[in-house]
Order: sequence, then C-alpha cells, then structure tokens
Amino acid sequence: MAEKKGVPIIVSTLPTNILTTRLTKVLEDAFAPSTSMHGVLVEVFGVGILIIGKSGVGKSECALELIERGHRLVADDVVDIRSIGGTFLIGSGAKLIRHHMEIRGLGIININHLFGVGAIRDKKQIQLVVNLEDWAEKKEYDRLGLEESVYAILGVEVPLLTIPVGPGRNIPILIETAAMNFRLHKLGYNTAK
Repeated sequence: MAEKKGVPIIVSTLPTNILTTRLTKVLEDAFAPSTSMHGVLVEVFGVGILIIGKSGVGKSECALELIERGHRLVADDVVDIRSIGGTFLIGSGAKLIRHHMEIRGLGIININHLFGVGAIRDKKQIQLVVNLEDWAEKKEYDRLGLEESVYAILGVEVPLLTIPVGPGRNIPILIETAAMNFRLHKLGYNTAK
C-alpha cells in the first residue's frame, strides 16, 4: 500500500532515539536553505575562510599560495553554501569543478593531483569572510582591529575582514594571521581591546 501511494517506509534495527537523531540530521542537511557564491573557500589553521572580491583581484592566486603553505582548498570560483539550522554555514565545491582551480595564465589545475589528498577538503564551516579589494588611496581602513563587521549569507552573520590588495602586500600571510587572530578571539583574547 505504501508503494502505491509513494510513501517511504524506514525499517531499522537501531533504537528509535538513535534512528530519529540520525534521520533528523540527514533530513536537515538535505533540505537546508542553500545558495552559491563566487569566491574561494579554504581551511587555514582549522578556520574556514571564504575569500570574496571582484573578479581578477587575486582570490585564486592567494588560495594557491595558502595551499602551497600547507592549508586546504574546499572550493574555488563557485562555493555552494548551506545554512544548517539557521546558525552556521557549510561550504563545499560545485561537483563539476570540485578540487580544481582556475588560475589565469595556467588554466585549470587539479589540486588533489598536484598537492595530494592532504591539500583538499570536501566541505567546511564558513567561520570568517575575507573581502579582497583594490587599495583605494582615499579610503580609511581599520588599523587597530576595533571595527567588527559582519557578512550575512542566508541570514547567518559571519565576521568580515576587508583586506586592501596592493603592490608588495603579502595577502596569504595576512589571511594566515587573520585565521590565527580569529582563533584567539574565540579563546577570549582580543589584542585591540
């Protein structure tokens, strides 16, 4: 009868409380609100960092240098994002281009083949957003770390840092420092305050 009506039936040897907990998680993941964004998602010192900015600002090149330094690529160019329980975000790579990067002048490269399985990750919680923008002479940038900005994705607010890009600026080391500083903040230590 269930087959005729198209109603699934679940049979399990698991205790009811364990089955419902596992099913709830699976269903929550499957039906979570989602979106896709242009950017690069990397794991730096265990912190999931979504790098955004206009096309050509150097997001992929920055991520490539971070991978060379031992960090992990989650997604390049298109980041698929899901809101889990409306409290945190999980990012992953689009299936067609997962574990690949497009680098101007080199073309498409396979990070798994070039750097090994330790340089990739299938998904990661987005804990920090870094916006790379061209250095603007007349713009005032936060120099003390007192300004706290957020970036909202699917209604979830994530801490946002804006890093100006200019000649001689080592963006990968700035992002590594931002990741370590983020971890310190989580431990309750804020140098600026």
